[in-house]
Amino acid sequence: MKSKWKLWLIPVVLIVAFSVFKGGASWDKKEIKQDVAVPTVATRQVSKVNIENSLSVTGSIEAFHQAVIFAKVPSGRVSKVAVQNGDRVAAGQSLIYLESQSFANTLKINQATLKKAETGLATARSDYQRFQELYQQGAVSQKEFEDKEAAVKLAEAEASSAAAAVATAEEDLQNSTITSPIAGLVANRSVTTGQMVSPQGSSLMSVEDLSSVYVVVNIEQKDLSMIKPGLKADVTVDAYGNKKFTGVVEVVNPVAKKEARVFETKIKVDNKDILLKPGMFAKVQIKIGETKEVLTVPQAALASKQGMYFVFLPNGDKVKRQQVEIGQIINQLVEVKSGLSEGQQVVVTNVNKLKDQDKVKIAK
Repeated sequence: MKSKWKLWLIPVVLIVAFSVFKGGASWDKKEIKQDVAVPTVATRQVSKVNIENSLSVTGSIEAFHQAVIFAKVPSGRVSKVAVQNGDRVAAGQSLIYLESQSFANTLKINQATLKKAETGLATARSDYQRFQELYQQGAVSQKEFEDKEAAVKLAEAEASSAAAAVATAEEDLQNSTITSPIAGLVANRSVTTGQMVSPQGSSLMSVEDLSSVYVVVNIEQKDLSMIKPGLKADVTVDAYGNKKFTGVVEVVNPVAKKEARVFETKIKVDNKDILLKPGMFAKVQIKIGETKEVLTVPQAALASKQGMYFVFLPNGDKVKRQQVEIGQIINQLVEVKSGLSEGQQVVVTNVNKLKDQDKVKIAK
């Protein structure tokens, strides 16, 4: 009987022990959950500031001056390429050498032909003068005199043709060394040693004058009346964060692009440190000159996701995520076009770690 009682008691004890263990574990989890730190955050007030009115546009950077390098000789083989992409070159500096022996040989042949033609011309002129005197004396016929006159004209044509051939050969020999027409940086090099080149072929490289650059933007018709040469502009590129480059509107195309109905505008930017490179995407604020009052928040208040911007608003002991539309950046402040009102408080610390309805403590 006692054995049966013991057998019944063992399961009961195990059940009670498991319940106690499970309850203890649940209590531990609650304690852990209660121990999760609530972040302390700072806030700032949404405020209005007066700023110079500007037009926000985007564009691409282009070289201020670009020289595309082609071969100038009818046909030639590259013997040496003297530069690489990124090399700085001076105007007149040698870039590419072509095999020149054939050009030198052609020049010698043409020079010999010219010398022979000049000798023939001198003889023809001498004969003409002699026959002119004889014709005036009646010693030769008119036909004989006219033949000498025709011989002079033929010799002159041959000498002229030979001189032109020499000039062409000299030019080809000179052009067997390809030089840079401008100072700048070598780019887009495609030529290699041993390659056959000609003027009809593809470009060999380019030289880019980047001491200044153009930011090329498109102005919509509704904004065109505000844009004119001489207006200043602030330019930023992602590569340098919020660093601003100052530019001036230089060219406003008076004719719209047919496919888009926008007006191409060029903004010249000094680039003496060669920080801005052709092909970079640029954000531009063209200063129109008028002032306006706008709502702003500190840059630190902004969080972004998939191209959208958000701020976090204190709401009791929690935060509420609020989507906003932003405008230009003004000295660490960001213009808010919609989503907020003046006087509201926004969180400015730990915003990239917060989620909607997270609990927080507001710093005093």
